[in-house]
Amino acid sequence: MARLLRFAAPNLVTCLGIVFGLLSMGSALAGNFVAAGWWILWAVLFDRFDGFVARLLRATSAFGVQMDSFADTINFGVAPALLVYTALSSDPSLGYGHGGRKVLLAVACIVWVLANVVRLARFNVVGHKAPKGIFYGIPTTLAAGTLAVWFVTFLKYADPALPLAPPVPFGGPRLLGDVHVGAFAFRVLPAVMLVLAALMVSNLPIPKPGRMRSRGFTAFVTISTAAGMLCAAARTLPEFMAWMPTAWIVLFVGRALFAPDRRVPPPPRLFAAGEAEDEEDAVAALEEEHLRG
Repeated sequence: MARLLRFAAPNLVTCLGIVFGLLSMGSALAGNFVAAGWWILWAVLFDRFDGFVARLLRATSAFGVQMDSFADTINFGVAPALLVYTALSSDPSLGYGHGGRKVLLAVACIVWVLANVVRLARFNVVGHKAPKGIFYGIPTTLAAGTLAVWFVTFLKYADPALPLAPPVPFGGPRLLGDVHVGAFAFRVLPAVMLVLAALMVSNLPIPKPGRMRSRGFTAFVTISTAAGMLCAAARTLPEFMAWMPTAWIVLFVGRALFAPDRRVPPPPRLFAAGEAEDEEDAVAALEEEHLRG
């Protein structure tokens, strides 16, 4: 019984994360887009928390790997796509409610979900073969968290004249002062989704947070991440939360594109035949990747 409870604990946390994804979808369908965005960020928070619980209890398992992937598909694939689709198509001033723009919006959301699924499936197959400290392509958690936090930030600073602007103003401090976000910021979200989808399935080597060579930089990233998690838990200061994942993507994607590290080996082949792996080693490596990613 003790062993059962030990292995069940991180999976129960994962299940709670799935509940947050479902709450996000329900809020989006009800037109409460602010809550829908925050629920996705709570799912990001619990995606990190289930890894902490699994490490603490030494409760890694193949079942946990698969649970984590299914949760990520719901929370970081379907939920963000549904949020952006329902929000943008509900505001007539954005032009996504009909015609070619509505088709473009639908295509961007479909591509987002498919890229998420491909990313997770590929990771489960060959992710454990990547060099330590490296992701090939940006993780689904990072992509969805970045999209959701910017969406919530846009809502916080939305021009009150926009139909998409929340009826109740955000509480708490406004780090950007009296800045107002117009319709253009929301109109570019489908293009942002397509870019992030391409980065998810790309082979660009992206370093993992906490695995940097500089201890000072690692400490800075750790403290900033912890501060962002506290803001997500309190549902406040999305503009503060947005800077770090955005800077991480821009900095390291730019570095991978324009100043690639020749020492990083090419990504493992996805459809290589006859490559039998020891099951226990593969499961352990995959679980470690999920926990640290």
